[in-house]
Amino acid sequence: MIDINLIPAALRKNGKGPSNALKINIPQDVLVGVGAGVVLLIVTVHLLLGVWWLAELGRMSLCQAQWDKLAPDKKIIDGFKEESRNLNQRLNLISGMTINKSVTWSPKFNAISDALSRGLWLRRMVLDKDGLSIDGSVVSKSQNEIANVGLFISALKNNDEFMKDFSSLEVNSIQRGENNSVEVTDFTVMAKLK
Repeated sequence: MIDINLIPAALRKNGKGPSNALKINIPQDVLVGVGAGVVLLIVTVHLLLGVWWLAELGRMSLCQAQWDKLAPDKKIIDGFKEESRNLNQRLNLISGMTINKSVTWSPKFNAISDALSRGLWLRRMVLDKDGLSIDGSVVSKSQNEIANVGLFISALKNNDEFMKDFSSLEVNSIQRGENNSVEVTDFTVMAKLK
């Protein structure tokens, strides 16, 4: 076969294939060195990330230990917050009942004190949105305890200063019992606000 090539021999490209292909001759030692460097870089980055992860894990366990140490104090503070919230609600309820209706309580308490007879005492008074609840007990050796409760209620109902802000005054419950061989009658009175 006859080969006709008009390009001088010094400018001709040897080899088969496309004439625009880029051929780089890199020695094998350089390729091994670059490959080893890349592997070393990956291992180094992996080790650094492992050390960083261990440091963060240690820091997190330290924070968890501090949190566990503060947990009992947090429970106490949360208890104070809840108690404060409850007290504020009660205060708002009481101030809402007293400020808006302008009830003067000192004459009412004086009337309750004046209506107490011998052997009758009060254990608790609770003011809520319904009214004033009075819990008490009565003991008497000479007369009927239920009659003493009736006299107490009657004295309060006849006191205009006490009743002016209440729509009714009723006995909610009366229970007789015995304490150290003495008959004691417990009662609850409810005065409803107008």
